[in-house]
This record gives sequence, structure tokens and C-alpha cells, in this order.
Amino acid sequence: MATQSNKDIFLGGLRTLFEEQWQVDVLLKAGNSDERAAISAHKLVLASRSMVLKKMMESDELKSSSKLETVTFSEMKHEELEALVEFMYSVDGSISSESLKKHVRSLYLAADKYEIPHLRDLCRKHLISSLNSSNALNILELAQIPFDKALNDAAFTTIKNNISSIASSAEFKLFVVNHPDLSVLVFAMATQNNKEIFLGGLKKLFKEQWQADVLLKAGNSDKGATISAHKLVLASRSVVLKKIMESDEFKASSKLETVTFSEMKHEELEALVEFMYCVDGCICLESLKKHVGSLYLAADKYDIPHLRDLCRKHLISSLNSSNALNTFELAQIPFDKALNDAAFTTIKNNISTIANSAEFKLFVVNNPYLSVEIMKAFLVQPNNYCCGYCGKYRY
Repeated sequence: MATQSNKDIFLGGLRTLFEEQWQVDVLLKAGNSDERAAISAHKLVLASRSMVLKKMMESDELKSSSKLETVTFSEMKHEELEALVEFMYSVDGSISSESLKKHVRSLYLAADKYEIPHLRDLCRKHLISSLNSSNALNILELAQIPFDKALNDAAFTTIKNNISSIASSAEFKLFVVNHPDLSVLVFAMATQNNKEIFLGGLKKLFKEQWQADVLLKAGNSDKGATISAHKLVLASRSVVLKKIMESDEFKASSKLETVTFSEMKHEELEALVEFMYCVDGCICLESLKKHVGSLYLAADKYDIPHLRDLCRKHLISSLNSSNALNTFELAQIPFDKALNDAAFTTIKNNISTIANSAEFKLFVVNNPYLSVEIMKAFLVQPNNYCCGYCGKYRY
């Protein structure tokens, strides 16, 4: 405890001398106060914290003067300047949350003007964490002086998420007058947001389960675990499902009919349905990583070529010696040349590892014809030859 106290005394020495006003050698004055309200400080401390203030201290005017010279912070109020000076003398580079709450805008601008990057970082962090619909326009404006990408993007996101309330506010009308260029970007964002709402309508109705008219069930689940969906969406994505919906059994039924995806597990079916309702034709990476094999087969069975393309791309990009055999087998149902060739190449390039694996022994039993093709490709490689002594192939 004593050591910590001595450490505090050691590190806090400059702050103590400031509080004692020991041999202060410069006066700091806010734009709205007179000389009598100036804050006495030390050139050395100010110069160590700010390159701009250091250059000011090196000016001939300050060097030659025999009296305490005054540096005027014309853009700051006295209370704001007090907060800045308090930060300059901080022991650990922190600033009080009260100072940030009251003076963050002024401190942010001062940090830029006087080149104090650490203070700007602290102000930015506070501004971003406190963003809401009532201050987002002001913070967007602040982020342009000079341009601060992180703050700009955070403010834009908040505006986008609250565009309806912000666009109808009195602050926005004033913002349009003062910042026509930024207003154009905000209007474009509002339009984009409306576009997203428009395109995402089907997904929203799925989440709301609005007038769902068909039940989907996985092979491993009971009737209680069905997924409610819309025939129209499923039919628009899959020709096979469209034909199922057109069957006499479906047309004649007065209750919600159930389509069973016997080859799929419930979690796999959930991933498939989520894709069917996607806005932009994309599928989340997590779904691909977990269910790519099942989704690839479903894409073939239910005739969803785009999903098959996405699965193929993921399968090829993730090929390695441990999954090449499974992917090679998958590429035969039905035959997929691009996937087949990519898997085959990976097998050839890793044949020594793959041929000695337990997976390969099982693969040979289950896929004798494919195994023959693999061995043929291996044997015809120019660097392979049979040892006359032991009969083993060398490579």
C-alpha cells in the first residue's frame, strides 16, 4: 500500500505543482474571459502534451518576454479551458466523465486544433457511445472538422436507424440549410433504408408468421417442430417445391399441409428456409460452414441452382486433405464437374496423406469405382515408380 502511495506521489508530482502554482510561467485565457481569470500553468507540461502549444512556446514573443505571457484560447469558454488544462496535467491520460459530458464538443475541437490525438480518441469514444437520435446530426457535423471516418460512420448509422424521427425534427430542417451536401447523403440513406424495408418485406412477414399457409418438417423432427412458411415464396425459389404446391392433395386440403424434407435435420431445414427468404441472394457463412453438405444436396433435389452455386464455391474454397474425399463423393450426386475436378486435384496433391488415412479405407469400401480412378491418377504421375526390391511405389 505504501509503495502504491509513493508511486502516486511520484507520478502526480506535476499535478501537485500545478495545484500549488509553483513557478508557473505562462497564463492561459479563454476567449470569453479577461486577464484576471487567466489560468497559470507550466510551459513544459503544455509543450509535452501538444505540438502546437510547443511551437507557440518557442515563438520569439514568448521567449523574449520578461513577464508571464498569455496564450488565448479564443474558441473556448473558461470552464472548457479549465477542463482542457486539467487533462493536460492528468497522471494516467484519463479524463473525468463529467468533463466529457459537459465539454466533449469543445474538447474534441481543441484536441484537433492543438494536436492532442489521445484527447481526440477519448472524445471520439465518448461521442460514439452516447449517440442517439437527438444528437446524431450534431455529431455528424462535428465529424467533418476535420473528417473523422469512425465518428462519421457511427453518426450515419444512428441517423439511418432513426431516419423517420430525425427527418421530421426541427433540427433536421436547420441542418439542411447549413449542410446541403451532408443532407443529400442523409436523403440518399433514407431512400436506401426504404429500399431495404421494401425488399425485406417477405422476410419480415416470415418472422411475423403472417398468414403462413404451409408447414415444413425435417425428417428427424415431429409435427410439433414444424416451420410455418408461405407457399408463394417457396414456389418462387424452387421449381420442385412449386410442383409440390400444385399437387391435387395440396389444392384440395382445407388445413395447413405439411411438406416433409426427409433427408434433412431440423437445423439444416431452418438454414434452407432462411435462405429462401433472403433479400440479396446471400447465405450466412455460419450456415454454410455447418450445413454445406446438406444444403448442397437440397439445392440439387429441390432445383435451386443459385444455392448450389453458393455451396459449390464454399466447398471448393475450403478443400483440404481431410475433407477432399467427402467432397469428391458429394460431387457425384449428381455429377458436378467443377467440384469433382477441384476435389480430385486436392486428393492428387495430398495422396500420401490421404492414402494412409482411415477415411480412405472406408472410402474404398463404399466407392470402389472412384477409388480406382484415384489410384489410376496416382500411378500415371511421372515421378511415381515401383521399387524393384520391395514392390512399393515411390514418389
